[in-house]
Amino acid sequence: MIVMVAYWIIPITYGNWLVCHKNLVYGFGENLGDLIKVGDVLIFYIMKSRCDNPDYASCFVGAYEVISDWFKEAKPLWPDELEAGKSLYPYRVKLRLVKDGKVRVEEVVDRLSFIKRKDVWQVYFRGCPANFRRPIPEEDARLIIESLK
Repeated sequence: MIVMVAYWIIPITYGNWLVCHKNLVYGFGENLGDLIKVGDVLIFYIMKSRCDNPDYASCFVGAYEVISDWFKEAKPLWPDELEAGKSLYPYRVKLRLVKDGKVRVEEVVDRLSFIKRKDVWQVYFRGCPANFRRPIPEEDARLIIESLK
């Protein structure tokens, strides 16, 4: 049986990404197990609208392989969860770093095939996973990952 790897763009706040990167875990408010599976690769994108570090706004910041099934955890971990005093992202997966670094979307957008309308590229980064809950082509994922510096 051939297992196909899917590549996903995950919009995230800068503070929450720091926790994901440090703890090698990603969490979401709903179980994404029907979409994101073990072996898939998550490419994190820092949302400009919720970024308190301008150097990272609208940047891809790393690629991580999913190495566990989704599990539920009630303990707050991310900054906005700690502030709220409760778990906002109880469905979680463990990650393995593929490559970290950063690259601004604007530096690669013209070469990304999944972005059909380059003039409104931001719409492809809304929702979670981004790209209208569709994986991105492997070629696009490789381009982003290779561009991380």
